[in-house]
Amino acid sequence: MSCSNDDSPINPNFNLEDQVYLSYKNANGENLLDPSTENAFNVEDMKLFYQIDNELVEVNSNNFPRGGVELTVPNQYNSLTVFTNFSKNNLIEQRSEYNIVENIAYLQLTENDTDTIRTYSKSNQNYFLVSKVWYNDELVWERETGGVIEIMKE
Repeated sequence: MSCSNDDSPINPNFNLEDQVYLSYKNANGENLLDPSTENAFNVEDMKLFYQIDNELVEVNSNNFPRGGVELTVPNQYNSLTVFTNFSKNNLIEQRSEYNIVENIAYLQLTENDTDTIRTYSKSNQNYFLVSKVWYNDELVWERETGGVIEIMKE
């Protein structure tokens, strides 16, 4: 026997995996998320924007409580966690067991350097799972291979 609260808006069995993990290296292979590296990125200065209805919306705790960027813990300077938009609005393909949706985000690393993150995600009533990631129009990650996405920056 089980009980549920029909008034609850969130399914407790819903699996949400909307984050991607990025590491940044320079031409010498040095970690650009480590503040001791010359020309390292300052995570505090980064901004994330979601493309919603052909408009860019800056992600912050007021409008997207689960959005944004943060250093991945416990390996603080090894990778960046980017929470992608988990909107189901941009339907790419409908299958019997799930839908494939596309979402686009723009990660402003510095005032002069903004990169594009495009995701395809599998979605149904029980889950939302990122399945493919393009970084600046290059396919860099698929669920089957997993792992941290390594980005080389000059």
